[in-house]
Amino acid sequence: MIQKILIGILAGIFIGIVVTSFFVTKETNLLNLFLTQITATSMITGVLCGIYTHYSKTKLRKFIFSVGIGILVFQAKYFITGHDFNPPLMGAFVGAGLAGVFATRRKLKKISKKNKRRKKIRQAL
Repeated sequence: MIQKILIGILAGIFIGIVVTSFFVTKETNLLNLFLTQITATSMITGVLCGIYTHYSKTKLRKFIFSVGIGILVFQAKYFITGHDFNPPLMGAFVGAGLAGVFATRRKLKKISKKNKRRKKIRQAL
């Protein structure tokens, strides 16, 4: 569970920086991109999506709930701070990106497991 939360935080940071870079001026450095409300909210979304993906097994449910979590977190941020950059759309984008990261992680893990099994079979022959 800790591993999924850490992946969620790191993916949230990356997605938050990418989304923030669309809205800020070109003279901004990487530290200022990291210290924005959008990146912080993306990290919170990543933590919540990481917790949810630990308990859910189906990819479709993970995707739908990650998008929902993103929308809810960004809407809550809008109500608290008044930071109006279309919160539902931004939350859906971040949630979908996080769901894609978790789906890719699961797929790579399955492929790695299959390759290890095949390697053992080849060595046994």
